[in-house]
Amino acid sequence: MHIICRLGFSGVTAILALAITGCATTPGQCDPSQADFFDNAGCLMSGSYAERQRALESELASERGRNASFRVLLADLETEQAQVKSRLRARQAKYARVDAAWRNLRGSLSKEMQTSAALRSRVQQIDAEVEQRKRVDASGDIEKKRAARESLQQKVIMLENELDAGVYE
Repeated sequence: MHIICRLGFSGVTAILALAITGCATTPGQCDPSQADFFDNAGCLMSGSYAERQRALESELASERGRNASFRVLLADLETEQAQVKSRLRARQAKYARVDAAWRNLRGSLSKEMQTSAALRSRVQQIDAEVEQRKRVDASGDIEKKRAARESLQQKVIMLENELDAGVYE
């Protein structure tokens, strides 16, 4: 007691503060959810709580920034997906119109095909090209799609020119 009297209240407080702050000095060890009076007091006195708070807020800001970047990327990907779906639907509708037009044309040639083996052969070639185009469309290879479309287009143009020239009459 004599020592306490000589140091005075402020001296005792200083010794207690030093003793308490020596318990936990790193922000990683300072968790306010842990119920330990001396560790918590040491963290408070050393400023580790404040440092831990700043580190956690910085980490949170970083994570929020990363999440914002992911949201932007996801929105861009969803927009691109919608555009691809739209182009696909348009292409499918276009192919459906082409197929319908070919069926109509083929139907209109049915009478002539009965009398002309050459016309029947040419129509069968175009039928095969149409089927080939459908298989290639399913493959996804752009160059093969382009080549199949151009080949079919050339055969249809050839048939049109032959019909106009009266080859099958």
